[in-house]
Amino acid sequence: MKGIAVEIQALIRREAIPAGGRLPTEHALARRFGVGRPAVREAIQALKALGVVESRPRRGLRVLPFRPESHLDAMIPRIATEEDRADLYELRCLLEPSVLRLAAARARGTDLDALERPLRAPFPAGRAAVREGLARDLAFHEALWRLAGNRFVWSLRGLLLRYFAGLEKRAVSAASVRRANAQHLAVVRALRSRDVERAVKLLERNLRPFSPRRRSS
Repeated sequence: MKGIAVEIQALIRREAIPAGGRLPTEHALARRFGVGRPAVREAIQALKALGVVESRPRRGLRVLPFRPESHLDAMIPRIATEEDRADLYELRCLLEPSVLRLAAARARGTDLDALERPLRAPFPAGRAAVREGLARDLAFHEALWRLAGNRFVWSLRGLLLRYFAGLEKRAVSAASVRRANAQHLAVVRALRSRDVERAVKLLERNLRPFSPRRRSS
């Protein structure tokens, strides 16, 4: 029923039905496309799974807001091999320096203040330092991606940031999270001095330690 699902999405675009707007009934869609209602119902179920539409009792079939991350996050459970992880890591290393350049162009002084403030806080003692460091690391990178101000870039954060943050929890030391925190501070200081190329080099150095290995063919 892929064809009917595509036709319904084309209908949404063609008639510019906004988020929250109502679609025709199953019966009306079946008539329009010249198919049976079971075919339409199956297509609607597929579109629900994709986050395109929803149906509720007495409210009918409605268009959902477009959320790119809902599609990209659905890929995470399917990442299973070292080659998958290596490819994702390469994608992150290609993309994040460009994200930083966007953030540098759009960030205000108050944004950099907010980025730097948690990095300057003292670390707790013991194993709590690792938990704190990992939380800071994720928050720092997500803040950069948010400052880039591009919703498609932002929608990749689950796939390229949170996924690797989950892997890093497996084996990390207090020394490594403190080192990463210092690197993040150096990135912010380079941004304050408008030395974007230095900030990019520092970020690339920060990304380098976590590099999944490809299996040799």
